[in-house]
Amino acid sequence: MTAHPNEATTHGEDPGWRRYGQALLHSMAEVRAEVPEDVHPILMETADYWLSLGLAIGVQQPEAAARLIRLIETEEPERAELASDAEHFVAEALG
Repeated sequence: MTAHPNEATTHGEDPGWRRYGQALLHSMAEVRAEVPEDVHPILMETADYWLSLGLAIGVQQPEAAARLIRLIETEEPERAELASDAEHFVAEALG
C-alpha cells in the first residue's frame, strides 16, 4: 500500500489491488487530513495491516470477530455505523 494512488505498488497494476487501495485511501481521508503528509505512508501501511488482520480473524474465527466487535464498539449505534462503513468499503473495494 502506498500513500498516493498513482505511486507503484508491489502488486503492479492489478485493477483489484488498485480498487482496494482507493477504497482504503477514501476510508482514511478524514484521518489523513489530520496528520502531516509525511506520516501518510506509515498511516496507510498500518491501516492495511490492521484491516488485513481483522479480515483474517473474521474469516478464520467469525465468533471471535463478533465478540471483538462487541468489545470495541459497546453501543449498538456505533456497531451499526461500523457495519454501514464496512458495506461501503466492500462495495468500493470489490466493485
